[in-house]
Amino acid sequence: MTVMNFIIMIKRRREFTREIKIWAVYFLAILFSAYIHELGHCIPAWIHGFRAIPTPAKEYISGEIPQDIRQVISLGGIIGTIVVSFTILVLYICKPSTLTSTLLASALVVPGFYMLRFFLIGRGHDGTEFQEAQSVLGLSYSGHFLDFFFLALFLFGVIIWIIKSKPGLKIWKRWLIGFILTFIFFIGLQELNNSIFDPILQSKHIIEK
Repeated sequence: MTVMNFIIMIKRRREFTREIKIWAVYFLAILFSAYIHELGHCIPAWIHGFRAIPTPAKEYISGEIPQDIRQVISLGGIIGTIVVSFTILVLYICKPSTLTSTLLASALVVPGFYMLRFFLIGRGHDGTEFQEAQSVLGLSYSGHFLDFFFLALFLFGVIIWIIKSKPGLKIWKRWLIGFILTFIFFIGLQELNNSIFDPILQSKHIIEK
């Protein structure tokens, strides 16, 4: 092996290690964001005296939940997602870097999937979470305020990232790979979460988002 080949091999190993770290941060940040969403549901339940347990992909709340409190609980998860998204977006705007760019991508995943689901099914979230949250805000129950809000949030984040990062055309291949891996990750997370926690907590919960 020549010296040049050895240098190239070392460089490739470093690039591979760096790539693995970036994807690890990305998926861990998605997991954190999803957990904060579920935690957001639980906080109003705790405040109103209900037992609640947040897990990475679902919250479990026990007791007979009155409708008005159910609506506040729905809003809590939405607020959790918004807080995470805006915090990381501001962090990226103030200090753009590979790390904050990766975190921004992870923070836009949930709004992005809301947007995709809105286009495909007509509502960004399953169940009636968006409708319940809109009722608390004094908006139309059957309206699409939150659908369009998350659409605007996602597009704003993408535009800011494009302006600051100035990506080349090759980035679209990375985005496509990221979308496929993220889709698989979400499905796997939901299935794993349900298989672990449903047998333990299912009998105790009343609502789940």
